[in-house]
Order: sequence, then structure tokens, then C-alpha cells
Amino acid sequence: MSSSFDIKEPWYQNPRLILGLTCILVFVGIAGWFSASEQEDPQFPYRNGFIALNANGMTIDQIKDKAVIPIERVLSKIDEVSTFQARIKNGSATVDIELNEQVYNTDTVWHRIKNDISALQGDITPISAHIEDRAQDTQGIVIAITHPFTLNEKRALALKLRTELEQISEIRSVNLVGDPQEQVVIDYKLSTLRDTGISPSEIAGLFANPDGSATTLRSNGLSTHISPIGKIDSIDKIKDIQIALDDQSSIPLSSIADVYYRTNPAAEEQFLINGERVVGLSISLPANSVRVTDVGDKILDTVAQFNKRHVSSPAEIILFQPKWTEQRKSGLLMSLATGCLGVAVILMLMMSVRTAIVVVLSIPAIALSALGVFTAGEGVIHQMTIAGLVLSLGLMVDNSIVMAEKILQLVEQGQTKFSACKNAVKGLYKPLATATITTIAAFLPMLLATGSVADFIASIPVLVILCISFSYLIALTLVPVLAKLSFTHNSMNSPDETKLSKWGQQLTEFTLSRPKTVTSLFLIACVATLFIPKQSGEFFPKTSRNQAYVDIQLPYGSDIAQTSTVTKEVADTLAAFVGVTRTFSFSGSSGPRFYYNLVQQPGESNVARVVFETEEHTDMSALVAQMNSQLGNKYPNILVTARELGQGPPIESPIELRVIGNDLSNMYSAAEKMFAVLNSQGQTLNVRRAYSYGVPQLRLNINEQALKMANMNKKQLSDYVSWQGKGLHASTLQYKTEPMALLVQDTESSQDMEQLLSLEIINGNDEFIPLSFVAQSELVGMKGVETRRNGRTEIRILADVKAGHDEEAILLSLLPELDEIASENNVILKLGGEFEESQEANGALLLALPSGLILLFIALILQFNSYRLTVLVMLSLPLGALGAPAMLALVGVPFGFMSLLGVLALTGIVVNTAILLIDSAVEEIKKGKLKEAAIQYALRTRLRAILLTTVTTIVGMLPLTSSQSPLWPPLAWAVIGGLITSTLLMLIVLPVWMNWLIDPNRYEQRINECNK
Repeated sequence: MSSSFDIKEPWYQNPRLILGLTCILVFVGIAGWFSASEQEDPQFPYRNGFIALNANGMTIDQIKDKAVIPIERVLSKIDEVSTFQARIKNGSATVDIELNEQVYNTDTVWHRIKNDISALQGDITPISAHIEDRAQDTQGIVIAITHPFTLNEKRALALKLRTELEQISEIRSVNLVGDPQEQVVIDYKLSTLRDTGISPSEIAGLFANPDGSATTLRSNGLSTHISPIGKIDSIDKIKDIQIALDDQSSIPLSSIADVYYRTNPAAEEQFLINGERVVGLSISLPANSVRVTDVGDKILDTVAQFNKRHVSSPAEIILFQPKWTEQRKSGLLMSLATGCLGVAVILMLMMSVRTAIVVVLSIPAIALSALGVFTAGEGVIHQMTIAGLVLSLGLMVDNSIVMAEKILQLVEQGQTKFSACKNAVKGLYKPLATATITTIAAFLPMLLATGSVADFIASIPVLVILCISFSYLIALTLVPVLAKLSFTHNSMNSPDETKLSKWGQQLTEFTLSRPKTVTSLFLIACVATLFIPKQSGEFFPKTSRNQAYVDIQLPYGSDIAQTSTVTKEVADTLAAFVGVTRTFSFSGSSGPRFYYNLVQQPGESNVARVVFETEEHTDMSALVAQMNSQLGNKYPNILVTARELGQGPPIESPIELRVIGNDLSNMYSAAEKMFAVLNSQGQTLNVRRAYSYGVPQLRLNINEQALKMANMNKKQLSDYVSWQGKGLHASTLQYKTEPMALLVQDTESSQDMEQLLSLEIINGNDEFIPLSFVAQSELVGMKGVETRRNGRTEIRILADVKAGHDEEAILLSLLPELDEIASENNVILKLGGEFEESQEANGALLLALPSGLILLFIALILQFNSYRLTVLVMLSLPLGALGAPAMLALVGVPFGFMSLLGVLALTGIVVNTAILLIDSAVEEIKKGKLKEAAIQYALRTRLRAILLTTVTTIVGMLPLTSSQSPLWPPLAWAVIGGLITSTLLMLIVLPVWMNWLIDPNRYEQRINECNK
């Protein structure tokens, strides 16, 4: 008599081998969980970067002609570059670069860009170009130095802390935030100039070589290095430098000017907490290579040790991404654990205890084995990784349920446990393989899709495919082994089995006897789905953080002081809202990119961002809507927009109209009409112009003849103006941690143009003359900013969408009118914003969809070798899609990108059920049963497995429906709704289709052979 340990048993059912391998894989999975790299969100490939152009004193047209257009020509020759967008202001410009979505080896492309721009540098001098190819890095940790009270002291402490943080090897970079930019000022008064006759240019010329000159002497085979002569390495050396007078004597600089340190009063950006200016540090961590929570602990320890060494604990952590990483991970793990518990309870209720235990034990074996392989392949643990496990929960038990049920059925028919396990595997390995491949085919488009959105969700299909693959292997190996060890001939199924079988028999008899009625009901259900009211909303959902922000934009030309004043007022207003616990502001820029998809605006004096935090469980959507209502009324002349943190690619605004053309007047005319159209819509808000007609500017008109008579040049004249303005740049000093500007400035100057023109300057003949002798001022209008896209001038109109409305529906309704405006003004209209991103996301999935269909077709042909049965299975694909929109409408969740993923996931589940039913019916026909009897038998015997699959998957999804993150409910509800309708329709409609399409004559030869 054979035992379960018989030497003839297949190797894949050897208990010692299978249990040992399973334990090894489980341990690998556990080790991977605790050692793999970990972060909050997936990291996108570095497809976005920018070129920063510094062109002090140059106008927009000068920068455009000298540097921007040549750079555009270089970029247009690089095939991997998708879009380049220039933003040009007086004195500076940025060229944003986006690589093609299909590019993954981004380092090679950026290396080429750097080489090509470097070769161009000589032609664009004196404009300097800096390429930032890591603009997508998240500065998820921000630390503020709030004490002591002077900015210089705060900056010094920030630099000390930065040095200590840089000793943590896992940190990529630590940058100053709100840097007040320490300067050395030579405060040279106008009255002193009158007394000494020494011009600011002469003083600045003393520091032409602040690094000094060094040399090396070689004598008698020895080299002696002489330290740099004239090197400036302290403020005292600046004070002691000698200035020659007309009488050949000399005096120290400190005798005619005050020399001191200060912070730059015109620093490009400011960092404010509760209205007080502070200095901060932003920390970037390398993507996909560190455990964020572990590095966070090291940073916390470093900051704590730093605070212990200083009075009043000056360093305060403002933003701390590791906290959110841990919360996101814990929340999804709780969903996974809750789902596992729910699935176990359902199995215990609907199956015998021993059978349920076998299936339940397969769950951790599958999940941890898949996780072990994933982490061994350098997979990163983040929210999408865990979500992939949660989504797989219902799928991974399907094969185990079917195998365990089959083994138990054979045991109850009198077979030995050994024979039952062997025959179950022999009978099911092929249909289970087909079902597994078809499930993989459903997720293959997600895996093969390219682009930012596809990269964001890439871990989901990887984990699902791994789990499904391991579920197949576990069903063929571990489940039979556990069955042999645990099943007995007295094992009984659930008491409900007989009732379910009878119900299945009655249902099949009803459907087969009324095919026209069933078909009509099905068609009515299909048509009814077209009339289900769609819940409007954003394509990409919001995040669950208790953080949000307010973007502020003043008119172009506003200086940093004015922007900071408004920013303080807005921050104070936000702090008064109920639920707001803290605010911090960044003026002159959008601040650090503390969340992965924030749109950054560096170096914009008219731009600011106020970040605020709220109490837990605050309704952020309602609060943001309330803020927008009040802020819009309080600041009617500036743009103040409150926003929630969202998911998906960085989007500046949900609605973006791009007007492109050759005639600027036509472009402005079209843009204004389009602005009016958007502004008249009740569903839009914060409609704004992302362009400027111009800003006032004072122009100095030089009298060339008078300048020549004064024996002067324009450089000398410019030096006088700079000396009375923000300061004449003499040099850059390097003797401290950070470079410092050395300026010559008259700090008593009112910087008023009228007084400037009356300024007495020294001409080339050492005579005093008024500045007005050689120059006159004129107030003119000049462009405040110019934007270009792919080498053409572009202006944009932006708008937000009110809650409960869909930007795509709004744009599609307005598109005929907008196109007519574009045609009338001979311009081109392009749609950007969320509409463009959603089209790209859907397009990426649809482009990869044929690969999934081809794999599905191959699997079905190999399984059934029949076009009819392949078509029959294909007909079941839409069944899951019918219920998803209905369920989303019922629970009030918009159909967005995550819902679309849920519908795609449904196809694998639906197809599996169809395959098992059809395969079972065909096998019974081969044994000699009539077609209708075979269909009834298939449904009767598979009904419990179908219901178990449906219920366990729904239970696995339920925790995600109440997830704190808005990302997951759309996916979970889509799967749940689709499962309910697909199961019902499968049980009602599929028997009718099977009766129509299965041809018994095909199996006549095999039937005759069975009867011999």
C-alpha cells in the first residue's frame, strides 16, 4: 500500500523538498522586507531637468538671441528630448527640459546634453549656464535654524549642521534654504568720495585677484612652495589694504570706508516661520538605494546631538518624509493584515477546517516568496509595492482553492490521498496554467507601459505577476503536500456544499431553458451602464497628508521685499483658520520640493509658497475650498491659490491652454478671448494669465558725445550706478565655508533715480560732474517675461476646477469655441495640464494592451485548441467592466486612473472563472455526457470555488476602500463592483454562451474511445 511518502511520488510532491524550499523562500522574503531599500513613493527616471542661465544686466531679447535660441537649436537635435520650454526674464532665464517617456537610460542623454551645452559656452559668454539633471529629487526633510536671532548667526549654525549631516553616507545632498547670502561690504559714502576723489571703480579694482599668486622655487633638487601673495583670507586684510593717493602716499581702506559682514538685503529667497525669517537646510536622499526610515533615525540623532551642544536647541525639523513613509507603510500593512484575516475567516466558513487551513497557509508562502524574489532583484518597498500585495491577495488564493477542492473531492470519491493529489495535479496543471497566464496577460499592459504614470505604478504589476506565478507553483506543490499531511477520508466539506450544488443545478437549468430572456437581460444591463451618472472629479487623486500649500503670485516685476510682506500676511491669515496648526513660508521661490510631484518655481521674486499643517482628520478638501473663497476676496489683485497635495505627475494647473504663434499681438488677442471664455464658466476658478504685457522699467539714455568729452566709458558709468544701487561687485571671496560677494556700496543712498541723476561723479580728468551730464532717464515698458516651447513663442492661460467637476468635460465642451478663437487669430491651441497627462497615461496603457491580448490568445489556443472556445472566453472580458462604473457612482468616487487599473485587474479574475468552467464542461463531454448535462455539472461542481474566489477577493479589497489615502478606494471599489456583476453575469450568461459555442461533435472521436 502506498504511503504519502512513497519513493515513487513525484519530486514536486516530496514533502521534505517542498517544505524545505518553501521555508527558504519565506525566510528570503522576511529578510528582504527588513533589508530592502524603502521609500514613500516610487522614483521616476530623471527625465526632467533644466538649464539655469545667469545674465546679469542683460534684457530678455539679449538673453534670447545670445543664449536661449542657440540652446534651443542644440536641444532640437537630440532625439531623446521631448520638450524644452524657456522662461526668460531680465537678467536670467531657465530652459526646462523633458526627455521622451520611453527613455530610461537618462544618464547617457543628460551627459550628451551637458557636453553639447559645454561646447556652446564660449559662444554665449558672458552668460553662464548651469545644467541641473536631478531636478526631480525630493527634498523630503527640511530643518530650520530658528535661534539665535541674527540671520548671520543662524546661517553660521546652519552651515555647521550641514557639515555634520554630510557625514551621513546615505545622504545625497544638503542645501541651504532661504540663504541670506553673507556678504562683505565696503561701505563707501558719497561724502567720502567728494573728500578723497577716489572712485568706486578704483576700490573695486584692488580686489581683482583675491586668491593671490603662488609659485614654487626649485633649488638643489628641492622644491619650495611659496604661499599665495596677496591672498585675502580675512576681513582684516580687506581693511588693511592700502589705497594710493595723488600725493604718492597711501592710506588703509578702513580709514575711508567701513568694512563689515552682512546678509544680502536683496537675497533671492527667504524662509519664514511664523513671520520670522530663518535659515533652513533641505536634505535629498538617493532614490531606490536607502531605507528612508533608517536614514531618518540617523538624521534625528544628528540633530539631537547638535541641539545638545548649543543653547536653546536652535535646529527644528519642519518637514520629515520618513514619518510619512512609515505611516503609509503601516497603513497599507494594516490593510494587508486585515484582508488576510478576512480571507481566512471566509475560507473557514465556506470550506472544511482542514481544507481552509491548507489554503490559508498558502497565503504567506506565496506573498513572502514573491516579496523575496522582488527584493532580491533590487525591488524597492514603497506604497505601490505593498498595494501590489494587497491587490494580489484575492488572486493568490484562487489556484490553491481549486487544487484543495479537487483533492478533497477525489479523496471523498475513495481515492487514496497520494492518488488524489497526483491525479488532481495531473488534471489541473494545464487549466490552472492557462488561468495563471491569462491573469498575467491582464497585468502585462501595466508592466509594459512606459511613461511617468506607468513608472509610478510599475511595482503593482510586478508584484501581482510574481504572486500569481508563485500561487501556481504553490498550488502544484505545497498544497498537495499539505493535503497529504492533513486530509483524512473523514474530511467533510461545509454543510452548505449540497445547497450550493443544488442552487447551481437549478440556476443552470433556468438559464439554459430561457436563452433569449437571459440574453435580453444581459443586453439591457450593458445599455443601462451607459446611462449611469458619472461622478466628476480629478483623474489623479489627492494624498492623505495633513499638509497643503498656498501658492502666491504677485505681478511680474514685484521685488522680494514686497513678496515677503504679502507672504507674511497670507501666512497669518492661514494660521487663523480652524484646524491649522503651523505655517511656514518660502518667498522668492516655491521652496524645497518636499513632495514628489510639486511644481517648482526657483528664482522668481514675485512668487511665494506657504505650507500649512492641520490637525489630524481635518477635511482638507473643505478647508482648501474655504481658504480659496476667503483669500480670493481678501487679495483681489494678486493670485493666491490653496491646493492639496496630489498624486500623479507634476501639474501646474488642471486646465492649461497653450497659445502658440508668430505674431505676438494675435497671440495676446486670442489669449484674452480664451481667458474670458474660461472665466465665464461656473465650474472654473483662479483663471489666470501666465504671461505679461510688460513691466515699467527705467532706461538710462547715454549721451555718447558727453561721455567722450568726460573721458569716461560706459563701464565706469555702470560702476557708479551699481555703487549707489545694490552694490558694485568687486570680487568673490572664498575663505569661508561658502563663497561671499565683496561689494562696494554707499548704504546711505536712497536709490532714487532723481537723486541718482544729480550724483556727482569723477570724470577722466579728475573733475566732478553730475551724472545727468552724460545720461538721462526714461520710463519705458518692457516685457516682464517671455516663454517659449520647442523654439516657438508661447503664452499660457491656467485655471483650476471647482470640487466635483471634471476638467476634461469642461475642456471638451469649450473646445469648439476655443478652436474658433484660435482659427480667427491664426494661432495654434494646445491643451496641457491634467487633460494632457490623463491622455498620455491612458495612451500608454492602450499602447501596451495588444501585448496582453496576444498572450491571452496564445494561452487560450494552447489550452483549448479551438477558436470557438477562445472567443467564448474573450466574450467574458467585458463582464467585469460593467459593474465598476456602477459601484463607483454608487459610492460617489470618480472614475480616474486608479479605477482604470482596477478594471484591467478584473479581466484576469473574470477570465479565470470562464476557463475553469469551460474546461470542466469540455472534460465531462469527453467522458460521454451530453452538452447541457456537462454544463450543469461544471457549474454545480465549480460554484463554490467561484463564490470563494469572488468573496475572498472582495474581502481582500475591502480594507483599501477605507484607506486613509485617497489613492486606493477608486481601485478597490472598481474591483469590488466589477467582481459582483461579473460573478452574477458569469453564472447566468456564460452557460448560455457555452451551450451555443461548444461543439460536442468535435469530441465525438474521444467519446467513442472512452466508450470502448
